[in-house]
Amino acid sequence: LLGAVVVVNNEILGGNREDTAGPLAAELLRSHRVHVSGQREVSGQRDAVPKGSWDRLHHCAESLDAISSALDAAIAAGSRVIVTVGGTGISAGDVTPEATAPFLEVRMDGIAHQVREHGLSVTPLASLSRGLVGITHRGPGGVLIVNAPGSRGGVKDSLSVVCPLLPHIFEQLDDQMD
Repeated sequence: LLGAVVVVNNEILGGNREDTAGPLAAELLRSHRVHVSGQREVSGQRDAVPKGSWDRLHHCAESLDAISSALDAAIAAGSRVIVTVGGTGISAGDVTPEATAPFLEVRMDGIAHQVREHGLSVTPLASLSRGLVGITHRGPGGVLIVNAPGSRGGVKDSLSVVCPLLPHIFEQLDDQMD
């Protein structure tokens, strides 16, 4: 099963802050048999991702176009699980749910609720996350997209809920699990 992590953060993209949550997301996915490389690629514009060169730990700008482009590229590269990291709060640049929504044919609000509930057992700030969870389409080839908060704790909370469900999700989507 191929996966991708898209880190949405202008400071990380600009090299002003180290990315610690993205590599954690990739590690947690790998521990659940989702193949995610540890290399990084960056882009800030819609056309900045050449076909065939997209990597599975990707940094992009906090904009609707950059996030949409990164999701398009991850899907085109064959990812079946995409975890976005960051952009789920209420700040001006927090537009990840808005960029993700058009990709989702089926929203999985129960899982998103469960992620927030799990996060609330750790911090009251979890209720500020507006992250979505859903699939691009029903049936073979459907892609699961999960919006995780930009913190290591938010990534850990999100993936501790989602990862155990992956076999069941993909069994229902296309009756196969890599």
